Amino acid sequence: MELKVINKAFAIDISQSKITAAKGELVVNQDKSTVYVKEVREFNYDNEGIEELIKFLGEYKEGIIEATGIYYFHLHERLTEKGYKVTVINPLHLTEILGKKTDKLDAQRLLVAHMTGVIKGSYIPTGEIKELRELTRYRETLVEKITQVKNEIRKILEFAGYKIQPFDKKGRQLLEKLAKGEELSKEEKEELKDRLGRNLNDAEKLALKQLVELLKSLENMVKEVEDMIISKIPGVGLISAATIYAEFGDVSRFSSSKAAYAGFALSRVVIVSPTLV
Repeated sequence: MELKVINKAFAIDISQSKITAAKGELVVNQDKSTVYVKEVREFNYDNEGIEELIKFLGEYKEGIIEATGIYYFHLHERLTEKGYKVTVINPLHLTEILGKKTDKLDAQRLLVAHMTGVIKGSYIPTGEIKELRELTRYRETLVEKITQVKNEIRKILEFAGYKIQPFDKKGRQLLEKLAKGEELSKEEKEELKDRLGRNLNDAEKLALKQLVELLKSLENMVKEVEDMIISKIPGVGLISAATIYAEFGDVSRFSSSKAAYAGFALSRVVIVSPTLV
């Protein structure tokens, strides 16, 4: 009986300096499924190596990459730009299913698991959604840094005996004066007499001055990022909307996820593997 090729795919194992790619075919003969690993090859992870990889993949337009650290981002982007449909798999999920890494066999094992539906990749956005995700995550990082700076400011004030709220309108004005070493007015001293601490020493003044300057800089950076987000998504509740949109993309793609996540059991698969070149 003639064998029927029902799918062609590739799998890529990646490190900081090396790409290992395997390409193969899923063939059905009666009720038996076989993955034929047609070829496995190694490439340098540089521009020349990526161009050689693209030539190697040829008509194999769909595949999977292991998300190793930050190294896979650039390759995923390059392949996507060339029209390849690339799924990304979390290495932890892969280890749970396939066990420990085995170097040269990793790309082949990844290919078999992918083609038989044993593993399911993660959604990696592209284009506008990717850019929005970068912006919203960068904003979150800046907001976390602002929180850290505010905590450092509170620590200095608390250590010196100040019981003020330094980040409301009046507190911010007082904080500016303390950071600059300016004398408080009689009205301020009277109003805050029970909440004022001792005079700050030179080291505390310097640290407070630098922290306040850093806080202003971070707040301006957040504002700049938010302005860019606003320019890219119209509507109400822009930061929240952009975060959701950037994380999930087009939610309609989830409508048939169960149907899409179907495959053959790995135990029924025969692996035909060439020698690594």
